[in-house]
Amino acid sequence: MRIIYCQKLRFPNSSAHAIHCALTAANFAAAGAETIFFPGIPFSFSFLGGPGRGIPDAFFAGLGFSRLPARLRLEIIGTGHKGLYGQMFRRRLKQVADEQGGAVCFASSVKEAALALDVRKRSRNKDLRVVFEIHHLISLLKKDAEAEKLHALEKRAFAEADLIVFNCEALKQSCQGYLPQCVNSLVSPLGYNEKTIRAARDPVSNPEAPEPAQMLGVVNLAYVGSLQEGKGLENLLQALALLGDNFALTLIGGRPEKGLAALKKLAARLGVEGRVNFTGLLAQTEIGPHLADCDIFVIPMDTDKDFFAPLKMYEALGFALPIVATPMPSLLQGLTREVNARFADGCSPAHLAQSVKSLAADPDLRRRMRRNNFLAAKELSSSARAEKLLDYFHAAWA
Repeated sequence: MRIIYCQKLRFPNSSAHAIHCALTAANFAAAGAETIFFPGIPFSFSFLGGPGRGIPDAFFAGLGFSRLPARLRLEIIGTGHKGLYGQMFRRRLKQVADEQGGAVCFASSVKEAALALDVRKRSRNKDLRVVFEIHHLISLLKKDAEAEKLHALEKRAFAEADLIVFNCEALKQSCQGYLPQCVNSLVSPLGYNEKTIRAARDPVSNPEAPEPAQMLGVVNLAYVGSLQEGKGLENLLQALALLGDNFALTLIGGRPEKGLAALKKLAARLGVEGRVNFTGLLAQTEIGPHLADCDIFVIPMDTDKDFFAPLKMYEALGFALPIVATPMPSLLQGLTREVNARFADGCSPAHLAQSVKSLAADPDLRRRMRRNNFLAAKELSSSARAEKLLDYFHAAWA
């Protein structure tokens, strides 16, 4: 099977979406499917002998692929101009789509899904299938004319694509009534990159190992992810201020930069800056060591618009860490109370602090959660997800 990964992606790029798309493409290829990917590289690196190929190679190496999968075909597009890259991407996509033989055009954003549908209309390849992997309802994140335009694209994708892949059941439910009924759909959890995300220790082989807090005398909390509004990080810092001095926080993330600066100012204002380790942006391969001594992974989402897939939930499971989370529907569906996570009664700092404090006081429960999450993660790797998607494509269209 041939996968055409229809995603405009310019390098260098450290966004979570870029990481997900590149990882999915690499895993499709590693699972045996010829996979075509179209990275955009700055012109100065791409021509006149510049090391253009080295940029995506380094990016994939940061995802744990020291060598690119043999069946991953990089169609590098050299340009430093966003608009020109888009034009060249469209042209190259049409050329690849016209190549003989059936193919699946896999799009991970609604604009690219619409582009794939346009290309299919003009393609000589009559066996071209279009799959839209929806991550969130982006039209609900925008306003006015832009929101209307994106909503129209979402409705078209749902009406015309051969398959809609939802990353969680809550997202699928959010689309009902807001978007047309799709022809075919599949719920496929995002999973985590098992090449870079691993438990610091095996809680199954050594179930009685003491918790880090018991050895260090400090309860270390962890947050990993973007620092955007709605992530609940202001609440998390305020919750830390409500907890005793024996609580500390490792906050991993650096984007957007203004978000990091604002959080540092808030930590200083709350008097907790000495208990917060702001690591800044880290490569995926660098995150694990920072979490080795962490006791609780916190997911403090404070938005009431639950129309996205909870990627950090899967990463927390991959690290085999006990979890405290706010009661968002997608998290409630993906995690079991008191088995994988302790859920706060609400999203406020006080609710977070109370849940963290109660879980910190129960080392036996934390040990059980580590074991449960370690076992749950075995079925949720990104490579296993890619294999399951390919199995679906083969069964439906081979």
